[in-house]
Amino acid sequence: MSHIVREAGGLFAHFHEELMGDAVDYSRINPADYPPALIERAQQVWLQRTQTEFRSTQIMTRFLTEVLGAGDPIDIYSGAIDLVADEIRHTALCAGMCRALGLEPRFPSPVTLDDPKPYLEAPMGERAMATAITMVAISESLSFGFISDLRARCEQPVVSAVLGATVDDEEGHQDFGWVYIEKSLKRFPASTMSSWRHLVEVTLEPHFRVAKPLLAQMSPEKRNLAAWPEPELVELGLFSPERQALVFDKTYREVVEPKLRKLNLL
Repeated sequence: MSHIVREAGGLFAHFHEELMGDAVDYSRINPADYPPALIERAQQVWLQRTQTEFRSTQIMTRFLTEVLGAGDPIDIYSGAIDLVADEIRHTALCAGMCRALGLEPRFPSPVTLDDPKPYLEAPMGERAMATAITMVAISESLSFGFISDLRARCEQPVVSAVLGATVDDEEGHQDFGWVYIEKSLKRFPASTMSSWRHLVEVTLEPHFRVAKPLLAQMSPEKRNLAAWPEPELVELGLFSPERQALVFDKTYREVVEPKLRKLNLL
């Protein structure tokens, strides 16, 4: 069983409070006000988000070691540290939501991030570029689209505060990964472009695999976000698979695809 998400307290509480900023008053949400089935669904979604954000913390920390190992310009390190801090904050926010909904948050199992040996043996510059493409650019842009959609519609004070804090963090570094890729591509020969394009395809494939069938089965009048208002779901920070597919499609077309084409990565 995975480790429980805990706080050590004492001396460490000062550093954590400084990182977290304004505290969220989780007592302003009462699970008893919602149908049990909806709370159970929300528990699982926020647990998954806790674990995803924790993995993101590990990957961003790995990215910091990669840009350091690649000998990148020193000001890039400051941005990478900021990415790590944001992911720690997001993990704690999501864990707080789990507790508020009556669920004990746990880290993923295993806790360690087990990267494949060939990846770990690659040069640091290649690793940094791979992480920038898969995580810092594509995944962060998609995540920003999903959370922004929820935040814009959610009026429940606790959930809105958690979503708002997350969006504000991610908005601050939306261009970081894309600019890093643009500058770092210059260190690689043109012959490597096919490999980077393949990495882009592999990164996007799971998203398309989920979204395409859902979009294909929607009638024309249902293929817009206004057709899926979902007020009962958004109050707990949730959305249906259909709305999520639409948000993915919109974010990909309006944000991710143009940036990839500009970098000649599609």
